[in-house]
Amino acid sequence: MITAQQNELLTRVGGDAPMSRLIRSSTWVPFALPTQLKPYDAPMKVRLFGADYVAWRAPDGRVGFVDQACPHRRVSLALVRNEGCAIRCIFHGWAIDVTGKVVEAPSQGADQADFCARVEVAHHPTREAGDLVWVWLGEGLPAEMPRLPIVGLPEGHAWSTVTKVACNWLQGLEGGLDTFHIQALHASWIERLSPPKKSSGGADPAKMLLTSPLTYIVEPTELGLSAIALRSYPNGSTLMRVTQYIRPFSVLIPGYPTGSTLTMSVPVDDENYLFFLVYFSAREKVDENWPPLRRIVGNDRVVREDFAPLLADEAANYGQDRALMAAGHYSGFPGNLFEEDTVVQVAMGRIADRTREHLSASDVAIVQMRAQLLRALREAEADDIGSAAPGADPLGFEVMVPPGADWRDAFAGQGRRDVA
Repeated sequence: MITAQQNELLTRVGGDAPMSRLIRSSTWVPFALPTQLKPYDAPMKVRLFGADYVAWRAPDGRVGFVDQACPHRRVSLALVRNEGCAIRCIFHGWAIDVTGKVVEAPSQGADQADFCARVEVAHHPTREAGDLVWVWLGEGLPAEMPRLPIVGLPEGHAWSTVTKVACNWLQGLEGGLDTFHIQALHASWIERLSPPKKSSGGADPAKMLLTSPLTYIVEPTELGLSAIALRSYPNGSTLMRVTQYIRPFSVLIPGYPTGSTLTMSVPVDDENYLFFLVYFSAREKVDENWPPLRRIVGNDRVVREDFAPLLADEAANYGQDRALMAAGHYSGFPGNLFEEDTVVQVAMGRIADRTREHLSASDVAIVQMRAQLLRALREAEADDIGSAAPGADPLGFEVMVPPGADWRDAFAGQGRRDVA
């Protein structure tokens, strides 16, 4: 359990809140899929950390990212004429280019060049990597790109989706680190996701994932933590599943049965976040028909820009199918696996009251993640944040540890892995 003050520090991300400052000053932030930005389209409205921006793509591929309010009279630049490398405000015709400079100010008349050069525009640099578009919202020179395995992959080896979720960002992050909910909330997906072959002990992998005894261990890392779940099999072997938390909002999840998954919970404001889901592989190209992705889709609906939406509002229990539950489906949400996650996160309320929780043994990774973030806030206040040393990029993974072998040896031997 945490205090009300700690809950406030962890969840408030608008304006100049400490958590907002911490995230913006320490990492690049994904805000869009590359497919959402096309030359000459209307600018994309972007809301991050309680502030509003617009983004657009120039014909040469560059992406502009500026404050939504025009620097002249504060009209929304979502209404602009998109002229390619520049956008033009419809109010007085001021034009801003993709680098964030005012290049025309017709209302000034003479001496436009000198005048335009003196106008400051809230412009932020962008980059594209891992099938995502990222922005740097911090002060000063941008940091290095995050140490994530999708950064630097060849084109076509990552496939991303996004969903706007109507609750606080921390609820999304905690969902990714909650190991036990796989065998409860996602119980109806386990057989579909598990490898078709039998385990080395002759047991059914799906059944074992649902019923085998669990031990939870957390190991701190330079970038966050490793959440280790150990499941004992009848023949003495141990299934080790390792989920990696990368501060501040990224989680790397072991694939089912192959492939890797990255989730990111990016704050929109205090009561909404963007849920980015990225499937990736270093060995093969990934698209919406990739088998590991198709295993989490039950209704054949794959909409990248709204992958895991709620089917209805709270009054209608978010579209839960009680007849399907009576027929044997665990949750009553058969659309895709991550729709189940967004439903339970939203059902906690816009900002969950963590002061009233009763945490159990399976919540150790969530407890440690919160402690790391609170410590990072204290260090930021003291201006004592260290940089991560070079090392292997983390990756979520699943390994069967043979009978008599030590899981620690298998864990230490992983480093950065590629899973098909």
